[in-house]
Amino acid sequence: MRSLLILLASLMLVGCDSFRTINVEVTSEATISGGGPLLSSLNGLGFGEFASFDISNSVEFENNDATRNNIGDSYVTEFTLKVVDPDGQTLDFIDTMQVFIGDGDIETEVAYLDGDENTDVTELSLTIVEGAEIGQYLRSDKTKVTVKASGQPPENDTTIEATMGFRIRLVF
Repeated sequence: MRSLLILLASLMLVGCDSFRTINVEVTSEATISGGGPLLSSLNGLGFGEFASFDISNSVEFENNDATRNNIGDSYVTEFTLKVVDPDGQTLDFIDTMQVFIGDGDIETEVAYLDGDENTDVTELSLTIVEGAEIGQYLRSDKTKVTVKASGQPPENDTTIEATMGFRIRLVF
């Protein structure tokens, strides 16, 4: 019986050592032109770094001696928009928004704003699509985030900060 317990404990230690889960955040800013068509501004903006990025360049990967090849099951855990400039501007010019992540060929919806949320705020968290597994895109050398939105343009140029959080299972 004692041998069986030692064997089970050893297997559990080996299993725990082969997988790690890390949380990574990517933040970027974009400016929406005031008075112009929102649809063309938001669809083309891609939030700078979000348009194309390599998540394996993050400090979290470096701290775990991991590479893109170590990425297993991965999910978006947050997508937040925050008005940076001008003071007093809210996100009320956005009616709907969908966020997709892909590799340039195919994409998966990971977050959305469906029009029922109060956007008369300076910071807003989009609803995350539960179970949208994106590991295959993060392993790709051309990860791309696409934003599709509708609404009215803000009165003035508005700078928005977007934060996208990921939960990534590393496989060694």
